[in-house]
Amino acid sequence: MSNPETKEVSRRGFLKTTGLGLGVAVGALVLGTGVASAADTGSAAPVAEGPFPYSPLDAKESMLRGHDAYWKSGCAYGTFYSITSMLRDKVGGPYNQVPLRMISWGRGGGANWGTLCGALTGACTAINLVAADADVNKLVSELLGWYSTNSFPSVEANQMGVAGGFTKTAKAYPKIELIQTVSESPLCHASNATWIAASGIPLGDDRRKERCARLTADVAAKTVAMLNDYKAGTFVATFKVSEETETCLGCHEQSQEGKMSCLECHDGH
Repeated sequence: MSNPETKEVSRRGFLKTTGLGLGVAVGALVLGTGVASAADTGSAAPVAEGPFPYSPLDAKESMLRGHDAYWKSGCAYGTFYSITSMLRDKVGGPYNQVPLRMISWGRGGGANWGTLCGALTGACTAINLVAADADVNKLVSELLGWYSTNSFPSVEANQMGVAGGFTKTAKAYPKIELIQTVSESPLCHASNATWIAASGIPLGDDRRKERCARLTADVAAKTVAMLNDYKAGTFVATFKVSEETETCLGCHEQSQEGKMSCLECHDGH
């Protein structure tokens, strides 16, 4: 997979989008300088820490962009690109200063280490751009809890895949029904291993990759729905730690921290 989005957006591009520097932007184009390269760091304007402004996004569009971006540079890039590129289109401003390839390392659970699912890494990073510090954890926790207990790929993603509905994707992806599984964990390793065991399809197969592409689309759509509700003041967290996990933490709370199902990795006692 290639790493797109390598070009940097300069201060001129930022000002053009926000309507403050049209003359400068036009002058740059006339002179043939175009957009600044990555080496032109001295001309970049600082970006506020955030939270950045937000405008409601379309969940279906996020699925299309997420699926396409997965096939370009992986799951983390897929969700982050999906959400942030739409915010570039609708809001502009600070989002034009965020290099979308910055999150590509998260593929495969972080450089293929199998830790946090990259689709979650990209989505949670997008949440962190938008939400107030006091609210980030509750949104991220809800997303990770939903992921751990949800069936992937979703019925909608499967239907889109079979029908060739991922119309932004240039890759000739497998247009087949894919088995659904629940990982009981936000970890890439557990998510993939559970699905591979149920499907009998190996890790390197394009059908397994398509499973993760559809999962990426699902996570992008869920994140968009959550952010839309959050900004509308209607978001309500519904995830609760299982009784099983609460029982484990009752004995181990001084030495362990977590919300995942403990028995996915540890024997009960």
